[in-house]
Amino acid sequence: MLLATLAGTPRYLAPVGGVVVHDADDPPPIPVGAIVLGVGVTAPDDVRSLVRLACLHAAAAVLIRQPGERELAVDDLLPDEGMVVLGLPAGVSWQQVIAVLGTALQSPPHPKVRDLGGREVGDLFGMAGAISDLIGAHVTIEDRNSVVLAYSDHQGETDPIRVEVILGRRTPEPYWAFDEERGALRAIRESVRPVFLPPLDLPDGRVTRGRVAVAVRAGDEILGSIWGVVDKPLTTEKDDLLLDASRLVALHMLQLRAGADGARRLRTDLVATALTGGPEARSALDRLRLAGQSLIVVALTLNEPADGAYTGAAAHVTKLQRLAVSFQVHLAGTWADTAVALLDDTVYALVPSRREDTEVSLELTCRSFIGRGAEGAVIGIGRVVHEAAELELSRADADRALRVLGRRPPEPSSAPWADRVARASDVEVEALLMELRDLAASSKRGPFGAYARLLAYDETRDSTFMVETLRAWLDAHGDVMAASVATHVHQNTFRYRLKRMSEIGEFSLDDPAARFTLQLQLHLYPPEPATGRSSR
Repeated sequence: MLLATLAGTPRYLAPVGGVVVHDADDPPPIPVGAIVLGVGVTAPDDVRSLVRLACLHAAAAVLIRQPGERELAVDDLLPDEGMVVLGLPAGVSWQQVIAVLGTALQSPPHPKVRDLGGREVGDLFGMAGAISDLIGAHVTIEDRNSVVLAYSDHQGETDPIRVEVILGRRTPEPYWAFDEERGALRAIRESVRPVFLPPLDLPDGRVTRGRVAVAVRAGDEILGSIWGVVDKPLTTEKDDLLLDASRLVALHMLQLRAGADGARRLRTDLVATALTGGPEARSALDRLRLAGQSLIVVALTLNEPADGAYTGAAAHVTKLQRLAVSFQVHLAGTWADTAVALLDDTVYALVPSRREDTEVSLELTCRSFIGRGAEGAVIGIGRVVHEAAELELSRADADRALRVLGRRPPEPSSAPWADRVARASDVEVEALLMELRDLAASSKRGPFGAYARLLAYDETRDSTFMVETLRAWLDAHGDVMAASVATHVHQNTFRYRLKRMSEIGEFSLDDPAARFTLQLQLHLYPPEPATGRSSR
């Protein structure tokens, strides 16, 4: 196992009430049956206090960083019956554990299935363990996208690649590329029997052990694959056992897919209903276990057009679906009750706000998500609302922030999240100008008055002379010295240009209303750059 049992006896059949990250300065609510993560809790007294608190709330388990020798007397923890204290080994990050637990808890309840080799297995993890016993190999079960669905125990006895696969919940790109290059994946897809794959010599000097793999099929459809760590090909008898096991796994995966689809559709419907803010919103929030809480709506989408072709559109949707799952897992580390759903082309998250700095923390969490490789994604964050009827306002905020981010020109930056995450309150002016620009375009309005006359003057001379002078003057708040420096001309020359500008535009430089009108139009109707135009 990846986690060591330090004390207590787990209740294997008890439902898990979620994952909670413990904060000593601001203790979060602990649901019944929760797994409590003691991040940074290392002092013996602090560990004992956390275990007592978890027992008080009938939590299922406490997870702490595995102590070294003589650091903590685990026999003194004395958890309640049914409680268990688990140890996280060195080298495994808390984020990895949160991702693994979050993904596992999203799976629907597993139906009972038939015996496998004399063992009753109630879920894919049970199946992985049973298959491991049958063929004498450490096993992972993956879907057709190489995402790990289940695995057998004793990861440390194989090779480091298996540990990376389990912690990352999918086959890392380099190893997947190696298998693709040597034709392994094609062989697995085309063979009706298990395929033996020799060890790999990796560029970093490590050597993997061999693998045996078989496709999991439902008719002509490939649902996934089963992988076992072996040093040589299996015997014919064990090959047959693995092939028989793949058929049972296929049945179970179909059942899981049906259950997951139903649960996902229900969650999507509830989130959509809540976001409307209508009379059914409160009931939807109650079913999502978010009723009576202050909430923030977060919106995520891909800032890239979907290919019009069928395959391109399908890839776009698939990428959004993966982002939705990843975003749910990422948010669950801090906000366990968050509800995430993909609606049309946007992923929406309803995030509970239980503290004053939730908006700041949420923005940092979203930046972290973008920085971890969410390529092409942009995230908008709405306001905090306290009533179900106000959720549509927070959603509108988040949508406006997405529009602003989608129209911003890309700027080179060392931060991967730059210009890809924004709170609505921080881009309100840009959003208002965008809405005014759309309104003006829909009503076929355009430049008027002094600004229109300046544009016409420049147009007849194929230049941007007047508009650039106007922009520099307004940007400098009427400071002639600063404006002349910005335009690289002498102050007297700039003063002459201002005089000509006021004459051509027929307005007074001292009129505040005229200045405001010119500045607003400059933002609404910026002159389009044209090749060959001069600012002189």
